[in-house]
Amino acid sequence: MGRMKTIWGEDCMEFKPERWISKSGETKNEPSYKFPIFNAGPRTCLGKNMALSQLKIVATTIIYHYHIQLVEGHLVLPADVLEMKHGLKVRLNKRSQLN
Repeated sequence: MGRMKTIWGEDCMEFKPERWISKSGETKNEPSYKFPIFNAGPRTCLGKNMALSQLKIVATTIIYHYHIQLVEGHLVLPADVLEMKHGLKVRLNKRSQLN
């Protein structure tokens, strides 16, 4: 389901973070049934909210402290759910000055 053209469109295999951001700059909320990692309905994972909170904290901390650049020439292909076939190679440079 995570990469089905019928759900996500013709560009379902492309990494496009902007698909989760509305025109007003806010996060778009998609129905849980479109992305079954935590399941949906009455059988939703009990740790879902905590896992998503931790994800946001870690991502925010990394983005705040480092400048992230994709490694040129690295082939990005999807594998299983939430994985990439060859990983996602990036270069991290510590930000010199924090505001």
